[in-house]
Amino acid sequence: MTDTTPDSHDATGTVWAVFGHRFALDGAGGRILADLGPKGAAGIALAVGDRVSVQGTQKPSEIKVTRLTLADGSTRTIDWPEKEKHDHPPADPALAIRAAEAAGYAVADVPARKPKHFELRGAKDGAEHELHITLDGEIRKAKVLAAA
Repeated sequence: MTDTTPDSHDATGTVWAVFGHRFALDGAGGRILADLGPKGAAGIALAVGDRVSVQGTQKPSEIKVTRLTLADGSTRTIDWPEKEKHDHPPADPALAIRAAEAAGYAVADVPARKPKHFELRGAKDGAEHELHITLDGEIRKAKVLAAA
C-alpha cells in the first residue's frame, strides 16, 4: 500500500528514542517523530539504533505511519481507524450573532461551528471576548481575551 495523500511522507533513518507506540527517527531530513498507534505497535519491538523506513501521513508534529519497513526487509502495514464524522444538526450562525449583539457585544468575526455551540469573538466594555453561544442562541461562556 502506498500512501498517495497530498501530505504523505517517506523517511528512512535510525531510531534514536522509543516512547510507547511512538519513536524518534534520525534521517537525512533531520529528526522526526513517528507514530505507530497502540494497535500498530503491537508485536513490533523497536530499539534505539534500529534502521527503519516509514511511509505515512505528515501531521504538524509527527508522521502517522501507514507502512514500516525494518532493517531485515520485513514490512508492516498499519491501518488507522477512520475519524468519526460528526453529523451536526442544522443551526443558524445568524442566531449566535444576534444573541451576541443583543447582549451588547460588537461581533468581530464569523461564528465557528462546534458540535453543541458556536464560538465567536466580540468586544464589550473595552475588552475583547471569546463567546460560546449554544445552538439555540444562549450565551454559555464569555471569556475575556484582552482588555483595551
